[in-house]
Amino acid sequence: MKAAILCVNFLDHDGNHPLIGGVETYVLNLALICQEIGLETTIYQFANLQFEKEQAGLKVKGIHINNLPWKKRKTALYSAVEKEINMEKDIVIFGSDHISVPTGNRRHISVQHGINWDLPVRYLSNHRFARYKWAASFIKWREISFYKQSFENCMNTVCVDYNFMNWYRTTIAEENSEHNVWVIPNFSAILPVDHFRTRSYSNKDIRILFARRMVEYRGTRIMSAAAKYLLSKYPDIRFTFAGEGPDEDWLRRVFSSEKGVNIIKYLPEEAQAIHLRHDIAVIPSLASEGTSIAVVEAMATGCPVVATAVGGLTNQIIHGFNGLLVMPNISSLIDGLEVLIRNPEMRRSIGTRAYETAKEAFPLARWKRAWQEVISRVGQIPLDSSY
Repeated sequence: MKAAILCVNFLDHDGNHPLIGGVETYVLNLALICQEIGLETTIYQFANLQFEKEQAGLKVKGIHINNLPWKKRKTALYSAVEKEINMEKDIVIFGSDHISVPTGNRRHISVQHGINWDLPVRYLSNHRFARYKWAASFIKWREISFYKQSFENCMNTVCVDYNFMNWYRTTIAEENSEHNVWVIPNFSAILPVDHFRTRSYSNKDIRILFARRMVEYRGTRIMSAAAKYLLSKYPDIRFTFAGEGPDEDWLRRVFSSEKGVNIIKYLPEEAQAIHLRHDIAVIPSLASEGTSIAVVEAMATGCPVVATAVGGLTNQIIHGFNGLLVMPNISSLIDGLEVLIRNPEMRRSIGTRAYETAKEAFPLARWKRAWQEVISRVGQIPLDSSY
């Protein structure tokens, strides 16, 4: 039996190197689960040219469809997969529901990664009328309609948070009783507790980490403004911006003369080691968040998190207990960071509770088991008792 996982990106669109991001990490681990169950697994993705590569022991096929209009690409990707697998016996997983197509096939699963139309309209459209209130409302309505339809394309859906399902239940007139929905929050490998107990808790040399894709809606601009202010007020603190993206060059220019800021790249497997070297992790997204892998990676190392109260982040953090939630603006972000900068004992207690939360609620083993059960049910595959 085969499994086909469809996505926009896994490798870059020329097939030369893997991409770093939450969805890519998700697809990688999902493909490994399919292999462990015994499915012959291939990842299919958008591409500038046809290619077939191997990455992390997985077959990756690039389908030359980037020359097509966006709306036709997902149909073309599905058509390419349809030619290579048996639709009556094999499993198809849409790595993101927004590239799903309506098929009615009960052996198909889509992944809903959270609400992303909470973005400001400037991110959703570059139309010249977007600045007008009537047009902004229409653009939002169009996005909502698209993602509602995307969710309904598949009869089986895995959601990464409860935020989306709460929204969906308030908007539909009648629930589809045939639509199977599972909520499986995102995950991280959990380090042994002794790894983070060696972290120093003091008022000096506090190291603050932003480890995200470097794009504006992930909070690069408000994070940089908050860092500028805090560096002027607390000369002993240090900031690390870890990642890559379109704002990387902008950040390097902004902090070109700032000795208290380090800008680095990292691989997914290095995420926990980076968090272990820092005292506070910041997730300052403006919008478009499910249950964040970045949050769990920090929690899993006992690193206290300051995060904006956006999307699925509120499914992970209880304010003041296992992290701090702030509003997605500069002043609120500064306030939250200052609370932890000034209170080393709070950093310790929140970090410890964050670790316990990750260990009990978001371990990779639990995520894997939940997905194995979904695939087993949809594909009618008996699971080995060792799973």
